Amino acid sequence: MEPRSRPALAASTRFQAPTYEDGLVSRDRLIDQLRAGKNRRLVLIHGPAGFGKTTLAVQWQRILRADDTPVAWLSLDRDDNDSAWFVSHVVEAMRKVEPKLSAELVELLEETSAETQRYVLVELVNQIAEYGRPFWLILDDWHLVEDPKSVAALEFLLDVGPDNLHLVITSRTRSPAIGRLRVRKQVVEIDATQLRFDERESAAFLVDLNELPLAEEDVGRLWSSTDGWVAALQLASLSLRSSDDPEALIGGFSGRHHSIGEYLAENVLDQLSPEILDFLLTTSICDRICGDLAAAVSGRRNGQAMLEELERQDLFLRPLDDEREWFRYHHLFAVYLRRRLERDHADRVVTLHRTASAWFADHGLVNEAVTHALAAGNDAGAIDLVERQAMDLVEHSRMATLLGLVNRLPGRLLPDRPKLQIAIAWANCLLQRPLPANDALEHVRGALAGSPDAESRDLLGEADVVQACIGIYADRIDRAAALVDPYLVDGGGFRAWLVAVSSNIRAFVDIHTFAYDEAIELQRRANAFHERTRGPFAGVYGRCFAGSAALAKLDLAQAERLFREALELGTRVAGQHSHAARLAGALLGALLYEMGDIDRAELLLEECHELGAESGVADFMIATYTTLARIRALRGEFDEAWPVLDEGESAALQLDLTRLAAAIDLERVRLHLALGDVAHARGVVAGQEEGREGTDGIAMATRHYRLAMRARVKCADGREEAAIVLLSQRLAECVEARWPHAEFLARLDLASALAVAGRNDEALATLVPALVVGARSGMVRSVLDAGPRVVKLLATLREADRSQQWPDSLQRVPPEYLGKLLAMAHGDFEAPVPTPGLAGERPPMPEEPLNARELDILRLLERGLANKEIGRNLGLTVNTVKWHLKNIYVKLGVQRRGESVAEARRRKLIL
Repeated sequence: MEPRSRPALAASTRFQAPTYEDGLVSRDRLIDQLRAGKNRRLVLIHGPAGFGKTTLAVQWQRILRADDTPVAWLSLDRDDNDSAWFVSHVVEAMRKVEPKLSAELVELLEETSAETQRYVLVELVNQIAEYGRPFWLILDDWHLVEDPKSVAALEFLLDVGPDNLHLVITSRTRSPAIGRLRVRKQVVEIDATQLRFDERESAAFLVDLNELPLAEEDVGRLWSSTDGWVAALQLASLSLRSSDDPEALIGGFSGRHHSIGEYLAENVLDQLSPEILDFLLTTSICDRICGDLAAAVSGRRNGQAMLEELERQDLFLRPLDDEREWFRYHHLFAVYLRRRLERDHADRVVTLHRTASAWFADHGLVNEAVTHALAAGNDAGAIDLVERQAMDLVEHSRMATLLGLVNRLPGRLLPDRPKLQIAIAWANCLLQRPLPANDALEHVRGALAGSPDAESRDLLGEADVVQACIGIYADRIDRAAALVDPYLVDGGGFRAWLVAVSSNIRAFVDIHTFAYDEAIELQRRANAFHERTRGPFAGVYGRCFAGSAALAKLDLAQAERLFREALELGTRVAGQHSHAARLAGALLGALLYEMGDIDRAELLLEECHELGAESGVADFMIATYTTLARIRALRGEFDEAWPVLDEGESAALQLDLTRLAAAIDLERVRLHLALGDVAHARGVVAGQEEGREGTDGIAMATRHYRLAMRARVKCADGREEAAIVLLSQRLAECVEARWPHAEFLARLDLASALAVAGRNDEALATLVPALVVGARSGMVRSVLDAGPRVVKLLATLREADRSQQWPDSLQRVPPEYLGKLLAMAHGDFEAPVPTPGLAGERPPMPEEPLNARELDILRLLERGLANKEIGRNLGLTVNTVKWHLKNIYVKLGVQRRGESVAEARRRKLIL
């Protein structure tokens, strides 16, 4: 299932420096300055238009490449004010130079949140660090970027980037902020004063390069009057070429005009033939131009030949690629040309932009097609362009691209565009943005109210499917089945995407109404539709939901197969780190933990967590946050378990997911009690709010999480009988609902409470049916995580088996299963024991010094990096990082990451 070709949204020439065959004055004094600061993080070249910023960057790029140093180039434009686009362009620029670098990261930016952008930047930084060699990134025209999120992304690269990452930024302003880098002596700054040609460079440019017959004093007068402004000197050289009296021309403008540049530009244009002048004016509307496009807008068939002639005449036209296919005018000259076009041919501007828009649209370059349509005042045409591509972008999981394009369109005209609004609704729904998704659906319904045609009915029906999808993302299924069932009839003739998504929504409903076989069968029938969708999402979701239904039936083998299929599909089609692979990885990780494969489970869940787990339906988030927190607690990493639960709580509040909140709170109670902190466990229970009533699986799971945490606290308070009442109610509901997985867990908790109350015979009678099923299905961790009372019951059963005194009233539990559980329990007991104040066992030495490695780790901690990110930056394993952290905590006399940073600042170990 390979994705088909996509509309191009970033010009490939943006990733190439302008090509200068010759005609450059060597900036030796500036190059020497760059060489001297070659090991610094940032080169900032700033000054007004026409001062040679880009030219200097090109010269430096050539020198670096001559030394076999990789250099990526990105020409920025206004679109980079969308942070997802900016980060994706940075990644793509680097991939153009080193294809192995940052593979698959661009796709992630289309699919989720700012957390994903942060992950991509962190992963990019880590990969550059692992790359080892010096790597340079040139960002040309940074002044065009004003968006705070894009600025923050650049600042992240500047602050967190490894020592082998170097950036060159050209800008008309002094931004970005470089105060911290300057303090650390990590900046080479070249401003307008340094960029100006000195008298020697001016002579080299005018006399040596342009072969103008100027006396030394004429050069001096030109240099003085232009103050070394490179663009003005170039315009002067063009004027002087056609002048019969250079000395008079120089005397005519020196110091006499308010704007030397404008005067010279006009003088140059007035000297051109009408044919060339018209060609310049008509093609100036395009930020980049090729022969075919030039022919279209100018009306001349010889577009390529004309471009080559302009380049030969040095009329501020520079090639953007080695093939000399694409060109652009110098920014300053383009401004003069467009101003002249508006002045002399205002009636032609709209037609020219319309022509350019049509050309870009015909060549699949949507972004530029929209730009010119809007410039032509053709708002409706711009909307048409986006509308035609909208659902294709959604099905390719390019939601951020679609919404970025939509944000450029005039909002007042969008409500009456139902096709576009459907795509907007899908994009926002899949990005967990219910409010704008619902707004888009309201526009669809408003625009189509009373429309009797078949197309309108189909769009209104599709709106119902999006509405159902919004519902299940909000963990509600009350209307979902009725909304999607019309698309699940045989022979309905609906497009594959709609049937596939409807099947997934209906499967989710079936799972949470205990119709597990129906969910699995529905997904079997839906596979044909999943295969016909363009991206991996529908197929990944379908397999995940079928696997979840199998897990609910305690068919772990089928669940594992389906989750692995989902992970393989997401990885193959979208990439190892993609959102689709992440969803499958969360469920597979939780299942592997249940089966006892903790190491592989941790790897999958850590990756899901790093990428931002707040996506998809609540089941994915519960699997990620609760299981990862449990693994970290099991390993004794309690300081790392709490932040995971904090993030889960934040996601639950942000997305208003009561079930997720209840699952997180249950894990909090478990962890508090494991640490002997009954008071805080009581506080969690006291803070519970009543959830909605209901008999579906979502309402029941939420209620059961709360019953379980209340029961655990009651047991800790010595009120075992009250706990048994709650847990018996829970078990009865699970049995009545025919929910095997929940019944299994309920039996474990009830057996534990009965054992605490000293009712061992009842505890065994409750536990054994669960163990018989667990032995058949492969359930492991749930049994052990039920606590020491259950483990003691396991030992009692094994002894009864060995002594051949198994109670006649109980089913036999396979002895090998009991042995496996007890062996794993023994391993748990050898793991770090939850003990409050563990880091304080060794009294800290006052002001005990930290070694160099520990200081490196502290600096990365200050930047907010997780253990895995620190490890990648420093070439350490995660366990080694953890070992160093424990030493840091002891030396500083602290117990948490944040406290270590604060104490290090107090001691002035980090600035």
